[in-house]
Amino acid sequence: MPTAISLVLSRLGDFFAHPTPWHRRLWNIGTSLALREVLEYADACLSEAVSRTEGLKYVVATAQREVARDPGVAPLSNEIGTCLGRLDVRSRSDIPVAARDELNHLVSRVDADYLDNWCNAPNASAVEFPARAFASHLLDLGFSPDHLHRWITKVGLKITNLAELATATRDMVAGMPAKTFDVFVPCAAPYKKPDTNTGPVNWLEGQEAAHWLRQHLPNEETRRHAGGFLLQVECRDPWSAVEAARATVARADARAKVGQPSNDGIRLDGWARIAGNKRDYSIRPTPRQVEIGSLIRQDAVYRFDQGLPTATDDALELASYMESPSEGAAVTGGWSAVEALLIRPGEGSYHTAADRLASLVTCSLPRAELTSLAFRHMKKADDSLAASLSSAHSNYEKVKLVEDHLRKGNRLDLAEGSDLAAQDRIIEIIKDPAADLNRIKTYVTESLRRLYNQRNTVAHSGSLRSAALSATTRTALSLVGAGLDRIVHAQLEARGDLAPLSLVARAETELRLVGTPGGRRLSSLLE
Repeated sequence: MPTAISLVLSRLGDFFAHPTPWHRRLWNIGTSLALREVLEYADACLSEAVSRTEGLKYVVATAQREVARDPGVAPLSNEIGTCLGRLDVRSRSDIPVAARDELNHLVSRVDADYLDNWCNAPNASAVEFPARAFASHLLDLGFSPDHLHRWITKVGLKITNLAELATATRDMVAGMPAKTFDVFVPCAAPYKKPDTNTGPVNWLEGQEAAHWLRQHLPNEETRRHAGGFLLQVECRDPWSAVEAARATVARADARAKVGQPSNDGIRLDGWARIAGNKRDYSIRPTPRQVEIGSLIRQDAVYRFDQGLPTATDDALELASYMESPSEGAAVTGGWSAVEALLIRPGEGSYHTAADRLASLVTCSLPRAELTSLAFRHMKKADDSLAASLSSAHSNYEKVKLVEDHLRKGNRLDLAEGSDLAAQDRIIEIIKDPAADLNRIKTYVTESLRRLYNQRNTVAHSGSLRSAALSATTRTALSLVGAGLDRIVHAQLEARGDLAPLSLVARAETELRLVGTPGGRRLSSLLE
């Protein structure tokens, strides 16, 4: 049997790996960032950038739950809870500025002591919460998934309990404060280049760039280039530095396109180098794993004669912006797709679209997980179940076989810790489906509500500086993709006759019935 800490380490690997499917990804932000989100929303209400306090009340409730259960804030939890309670108000005029300022001070205390508190926390058998707490905290600190995946793969071999993981995490963070990186980003296309020194962002002509590369790299760079940007960025690790450089060049490209509208722009060569570093870095936006795979599985990418209503096609076009390099465009496009399909004309409470999509995603999760487990068992095992899975005519038959196998108290033949942890989660849902699925829906709803809030910040305040914007694109957009995938699949099956809100009604009804005599199987919640 795998140990709890081995499963925690496997889950951290899931959270830091780019190809992880939506149902095993990280959906939440860390406790510290959740508290900063409260501060940000309180400030927006106080400045009248936000007209009502419903959003503030929601982020306060989310933060209260996280604070109550997170060992990283345990010594301050009562005081933080008191401050949060004072900020749970009905109108902007009721917001006590003193409580906002006190919470701001407490957040600085949380940032300083969070990992130390985890080092002193008692060891427990829990898997999901510790893994999600560590992963979200590290990502919120600005570490890149690439660095964290390499780090956990290396140190995980020596870790035997949660205290050792907390100590290793604390030491890694302390040893990697933010520092300045010099990043060279070659460009493939000519355009109007800066004529003078521009501070932390400078243009190097071809010969200048070649000279800089010779002087500042420990190994030879032989690829051709026509010059490029040299940027100074302050980050935690080299991969985050390359991403910060890419984002800065993307902003320059946006200025170039609106400054003198034309077909010219900044085209990157796809690689970057860092002074003093022999590694070759790809330069690309961090993948968000937005996947509406039903379009491929049901051969519908080029089908425009039947299956998908015009409204769904319009929503898919909006959803395509979720893979935009611009975080603002990603959250705006993603939320617009959700709202377009899941809000009735005349409805004013637009946040309910997040709640409705969360019901679809929650009903989809068991089947997605059972599908993964079915194929893992088929690949490794040579038993009667594997034979039955191989001969099953549909994916639906496969997941029913796996669900029945687990309901009888059996286990699958699995090798990877990620799969073993997933099996444990499914078994827990089978034992108490109502409680577990409602808990999952709470997490998904919080992530999608955050997307709604961030979209409002971008669209109504014109700001891309929110503390939670990057975390929102990291956590929420793959969930939007999963929900849209269910809508597309159902509509293709029904030849376009099933409205998205009818599918939502099905999901919400089955979630209320689950665990009762009238409840459906986990694999059939959306059938």
